[in-house]
Amino acid sequence: MSAYNASGTIDLALRSILAQTYQNWELIVVDDGSTDRTREIISCIQDSRVRFIQEPSGNRGLAARLNQCVRLARGQYVARMDADDVAYPQRFERQVQFLETHRDIDLLGAGAVIFKGEGETIGRYPTACSHEAICRRPWWGFPLAHPTWMGKRTWFLSHPYSAEAARCEDQALLLQSFSHSRFAALEEVLLGYRVNEIEARKLGRGRLNYCRRLVERVHDSSSLRWAMMGVGVHSAALARDLALQLAHTVGSGSRRSWSSVGQAEREQWQAVWSGLVRDHTVLHA
Repeated sequence: MSAYNASGTIDLALRSILAQTYQNWELIVVDDGSTDRTREIISCIQDSRVRFIQEPSGNRGLAARLNQCVRLARGQYVARMDADDVAYPQRFERQVQFLETHRDIDLLGAGAVIFKGEGETIGRYPTACSHEAICRRPWWGFPLAHPTWMGKRTWFLSHPYSAEAARCEDQALLLQSFSHSRFAALEEVLLGYRVNEIEARKLGRGRLNYCRRLVERVHDSSSLRWAMMGVGVHSAALARDLALQLAHTVGSGSRRSWSSVGQAEREQWQAVWSGLVRDHTVLHA
């Protein structure tokens, strides 16, 4: 986990890891030059499995910090999550079990509900489960939510994140590696993915960098077609994001790529959220 000025959210994120039903883990948290209370909050966690890395190098960005975490990791598998998201208690257990029984899979994702504010669900992240379904439209992107990833540490070491792929670190990595890797995802929702607002500027930077990756990969007529399709669809998506930002709209109908959250999934999420908030309230009372 890389953390940068996450004082408002990181406590719940950390507690969701401490609450995992699978106990054999280590959490590497690298502070990426925070200027708020992020470091103080992380330092309050009294668990020997949590390794807090503080360096004087300042803000180096997500790609550099995730690569650093992978190098420091000692386990067979590496999982990741952002400092404002929430892992379900059974996340590690389910993903480790799948990877142990499907040795051909390099990288595994999972379902995720999208929420904002104080746990309000606003959608479900699109999830494809098989490698073929995940990689069906590389010009558009790969429906594999980055904060849900768990995969072989050897794979992450062989496929480092690129600092030049700002705001699309995950998608650029999948594009680079999908032809010689095996991906999968669990349909089961195992993560809460926080999205408070549409930030068209940041999303636009990611879309631009992803299109650059597509163009750089052009070597024949097929890859040229991919690049042209990618530039077209991401240009249209950027226009949509700008419109949503101007309208200050984030909701279940705001993003056509989001699906609705079923009643059972909503109730499960509320149970996870309420439990973490209750524990947080008791601890800080």
